[in-house]
Amino acid sequence: MDIWISFIAVILLALSFTAIRFMKRREKNETGDPPSTGRSSALLAEISGEHNDNTLSILGDRSATEVMVPRTEMAYMPKDETVKECISLFRETKFTRYPVIDGDKDRVIGFVNFKEVIAEYVSDPTVGTKSIKHFIRPVIRVIDSIPVHVLLAKMQAERMQMAILINEYGGTAGLVTAKDIVKVIVGELHDEFDIALPPVIQIIGDHHYIASSKLSVSETAQLLGIDMNDDDVDTIGGWILTENFDIQCGQTIEYSGFLFTVLEMEDHQIRQLEIKPVTAVKRIEESSMDPSAMSIAAPNNA
Repeated sequence: MDIWISFIAVILLALSFTAIRFMKRREKNETGDPPSTGRSSALLAEISGEHNDNTLSILGDRSATEVMVPRTEMAYMPKDETVKECISLFRETKFTRYPVIDGDKDRVIGFVNFKEVIAEYVSDPTVGTKSIKHFIRPVIRVIDSIPVHVLLAKMQAERMQMAILINEYGGTAGLVTAKDIVKVIVGELHDEFDIALPPVIQIIGDHHYIASSKLSVSETAQLLGIDMNDDDVDTIGGWILTENFDIQCGQTIEYSGFLFTVLEMEDHQIRQLEIKPVTAVKRIEESSMDPSAMSIAAPNNA
């Protein structure tokens, strides 16, 4: 009798494990990713599901280029590099997902979830000699002018955490992650790996700011109360380059009563700038150089 009871218990236990595995498989999305429990995913689901009107209001007419990680700042993994070789990049950047390229950044062939790669490497060290291409998953590709709210809906529908943006010439413009979109809606999210970065804009005084080059042209114009042409560019850094492509660190552009001074550059990319009004001192200096504005003292009587 005891043998039969033990036998039935084993069968029930096996059925329980089978049921659990079946449910987990059902919860997986079509790319094979397990259901995401990350903060960005959970917040996107809540924001879009319960606060759809507010989300659309916040995102407004923003295009994906306004929230993207630009091509020049993308951390990526070449498809032929081994897992061991890619670990050094992971240690340096500590991202979860990386685009995988075939030759250059214009040929993004997918992405990897490096936490999954590390998990396999820990359980089987021989994985370290495999090329990263064995772990590639499909990635969304969209035109870079796509509105953020449309991209958000697409990423949710396809249960993707990353999208590659393609420019009008078919090249890679940059990438957008779920975290980038959440940041627009609810503000910056930091985890234990994030390095503290300066805010996008710092208020120094009355209409006096230190700003990141990523501040949008439309937000800058609204902040300063001036009109700025933003038909061809999205960011204030890009706008400055259209005004003076050869501008160097420390140089200034004057526009609509404001001085835009480049404070930091990397190669030819502007990183940070100062914005302040044209001061009364500057106007005095300019007027003192104008002979017509100079006052002549009357001669003393003898």
